[in-house]
Amino acid sequence: MAEIRETLVNFTKNASKTTGDLIKTAKLNISLTSEQATIKNLYTEIGKKVHEIYQYGGTLGKFFDEKYLELEAAERKIAEIKEQIAVIKGIRECPKCGKNAERGAEFCPKCGIRLEAAAMAEAPPAEAFIPDAQSPASNSKPPAHGPQRACRVCGASNDADTKFCLFCGRIVD
Repeated sequence: MAEIRETLVNFTKNASKTTGDLIKTAKLNISLTSEQATIKNLYTEIGKKVHEIYQYGGTLGKFFDEKYLELEAAERKIAEIKEQIAVIKGIRECPKCGKNAERGAEFCPKCGIRLEAAAMAEAPPAEAFIPDAQSPASNSKPPAHGPQRACRVCGASNDADTKFCLFCGRIVD
């Protein structure tokens, strides 16, 4: 009976965490959409003003300096929101090709580039995967999700659509 109760408690905790993550992600996506709309509106204002200025033979000045500062602030907010979403999802973006990889991956699954250790250390999620140095390579990897293929070099599990091993960078075939 105690075992069933423990199972139910664990299930409830996991469901609660997942729901909380979904809510956080939804709120961040709303903020992201809002900031992207701000940028679009700023581009429209800038475009209209430039047209007016040139139409009447004017010059550029303070207006553009202010709008540029607003645009930079909105772009910073977008980058922060995207990073928060990535932390919640436990992923990060490859700086070369833009493909999402697990936060603990050493190599991009699409292009095979080595992902910087500094990028992994920026803001790991609260329950980040921490490999055990004593475990064999296949046991020190994050849990698998969906269809998997084992790397023939290091034995790590990779998603079926992964071209390069997330942990040794070799081609997965």
